[in-house]
Amino acid sequence: MTADVESRYFVEAAAKLLDVLESFSSQDEELSITDVARRTNLTYSSAFRLLYTLEKRGYIMRTRGKKRYNLAPARRRFRIGYAGLQGTRFQREVSWSIAAAASKMEVVLVSRTNDEYNASKAIANADRLLAEKIDFLIEYQFNQTASQVIAVKCHEAGVPCVSINFAQSGAYYYGGNNYATGVMAAEFMAQFARVHWKGRLKKCIVLTTKGLPSTQETRIAGLRDSLRKGLHMRNCDLVISPPAMDAREGYSVTSQLLRHFGTRMQRLGIIAITDSLGIGAERSIREAGLEDQAVIVGNGGARDARRLIRARSAFRASVAFFPDLYGEQILSIALQVLRGAKVPLATYTNHVVLTSDNLPEYYPTEAELRV
Repeated sequence: MTADVESRYFVEAAAKLLDVLESFSSQDEELSITDVARRTNLTYSSAFRLLYTLEKRGYIMRTRGKKRYNLAPARRRFRIGYAGLQGTRFQREVSWSIAAAASKMEVVLVSRTNDEYNASKAIANADRLLAEKIDFLIEYQFNQTASQVIAVKCHEAGVPCVSINFAQSGAYYYGGNNYATGVMAAEFMAQFARVHWKGRLKKCIVLTTKGLPSTQETRIAGLRDSLRKGLHMRNCDLVISPPAMDAREGYSVTSQLLRHFGTRMQRLGIIAITDSLGIGAERSIREAGLEDQAVIVGNGGARDARRLIRARSAFRASVAFFPDLYGEQILSIALQVLRGAKVPLATYTNHVVLTSDNLPEYYPTEAELRV
């Protein structure tokens, strides 16, 4: 084949892309746009456009915090560390979705299990994951002290992090919009009272959880504002419970409050900061024979809560966070950050108030069985 014939098949644009890739002398070398332009005899704007294209396709990476580039790891999958919780159905669904998304997105997932509110274990897990040379950390725990320590360790290691449902200094955030979820729970409560009790609600109990101070206060602020607007409630009508942790403690706290209010309680609303507390409250209400005089709204929308909603129990609704969809969203954030893209500091999950009417739309029975 002659040179003239060969030239007809030569793609100048492809050659320039290869020139840019070949301008890097090693895997670890970092080059600026000016460096690349000089080595390839390209204009600054042409070098920038080609670098941008290669970055978006994953062949090169922008150095975090700098306007410099290096070659992406050849044939290497990103190593993502995940320190998660397994105590509740919601937490297990989040972990399941992250594992499934990691397999689908072909990243290496290195996992550790945190304990609820155990600061020392969360810090130790972060140390172990960072020692595994991870590229990115997904952190799911609720201890404020631990989050501060983990933030420093990630910063020192140069490892970006996303925190789940609880904000952590220096980390991206993925989870609930807590003010909005409080508003939505209260709006359902007000609507239920208007339809079934002529807009009259005698008491509204807010079942609070241990820990999560800022998250909880923000959610309570939303529901206070909404209840006052929707039901014109006096302050004395809203009862903030002692903090509890799980369904068992939710049951105990609710039973104590029912005894305090008396057995003739009517038109009782319960807004649970977590579904677990609401599930415990449902058992207490059922044993007290108050199913027709109480309505419970949870937060989370995991499968155990959906089961009670389907059964048309006193647990009538839950503000859904869609834990089964967390994985793809969180790993998408991780990969965008690692590839140098700009990512919002906070990303909120979609929220819907799940009821027996709309539950089949979001979770058909067949889908439930596969989770």
